Amino acid sequence: MSTIAASPRLGAQPAARGGRANKVLQFSKLTVFYLVLLGVGVVFMVPYIFAVFGSLKPESSIFTTPAWVPPSNPAWSNYPNAFLNFSQVQTQFGRYMLNTAIVTVALTVGQVLFSMLAAYAFARLTFPGRDGIFWLYLCTLMVPNIVTIVPLYTEMHYLHLVNTYWAVFLPYALGTPYTIFLMRQFFRNIPQDVIDAAKIDGCGDVSVLRRVVIPLSRPVIITAGLIAFVFGWNNFLWPLVVLNSQSHYLLTNGLANFSTGPGSGEYLNLLLVGAVITLVPMLVLFIVFNRYIVRSIQLTSGK
Repeated sequence: MSTIAASPRLGAQPAARGGRANKVLQFSKLTVFYLVLLGVGVVFMVPYIFAVFGSLKPESSIFTTPAWVPPSNPAWSNYPNAFLNFSQVQTQFGRYMLNTAIVTVALTVGQVLFSMLAAYAFARLTFPGRDGIFWLYLCTLMVPNIVTIVPLYTEMHYLHLVNTYWAVFLPYALGTPYTIFLMRQFFRNIPQDVIDAAKIDGCGDVSVLRRVVIPLSRPVIITAGLIAFVFGWNNFLWPLVVLNSQSHYLLTNGLANFSTGPGSGEYLNLLLVGAVITLVPMLVLFIVFNRYIVRSIQLTSGK
């Protein structure tokens, strides 16, 4: 009897040791995983840290101290001086910020609005060739933007829009394949019963979109808006091609022109100030709307 009673305890010991071994192995894997993520994060953060350090250093110490060494006496006056001294070297920093804000807001509003309409049509309306048109349009994602620069410039030239704000945001304000795809996938995850109930109550497609789809799709709409805003704020090549007046330059073009123009080496710390100020809106937007981005990705990834 004693032998029979002891056998379960003897069998439980190897199982307990196996459970502890699995926990140790799982903990080790998670540790390695997070260490790799930390290393990748550090690699991506280093340039931004160097830019912040450089923006707080006096001009004389930019090249005399290593980039990774923080300033001993931060020169906070560099930030207000950026708006004053940039104008002294024919670089209108404040004007560039205003231009960028105008173009980016117009691009974001237009892209979200028209992408939402197209995504609803591809997701919920029935018409001949719907799926074929959608996948053909989605194939344009594989076409590099640089391929369309010459045709776009020719089109803007014939429309007499060269060197205007319209030329900067109009090609992107009517929707992009990725934004339409993102919204379409989200709209398809909305239960059909909800759409049918709204139509039974007398709602047309416009009312369904306005009263049902948009309120339920707030996460993906905010995410699409952030993607459009970041693209418009960081857009460089197309504004460089279509704008030829400094008064119309965006931040990216203005800073690039300042970094290569006469006297650029004299104001390197102020150039870094401009780069840091350019990053601030992106950082604030990501912090404020981070949960919406994560939720939209989770809901769009699958049914």
